[in-house]
Amino acid sequence: MALPVTSSATGTTAMESARLKQAGQEFEALLLERLLQSSRPARSGPSADWRAMADRQFAHDLAKVGPLGVARLLHPDPNRPEPKP
Repeated sequence: MALPVTSSATGTTAMESARLKQAGQEFEALLLERLLQSSRPARSGPSADWRAMADRQFAHDLAKVGPLGVARLLHPDPNRPEPKP
């Protein structure tokens, strides 16, 4: 039985680290999606459905780039230096 590879800095396995990163991105995408939805008046109908899908995709794309940094706060990269205030 193979042992999981553990990061010495955080004590997490590579698989756990990947899952935490994914969860952070999904959480950030959810926040961004809600922000986008709340910035427009509520509407119904087919155009609202298309807008909701576009908002969801845009939020996921933004979360991958990480402009807000929420995902990094939830699971910081041990190899990345800390930002200076």
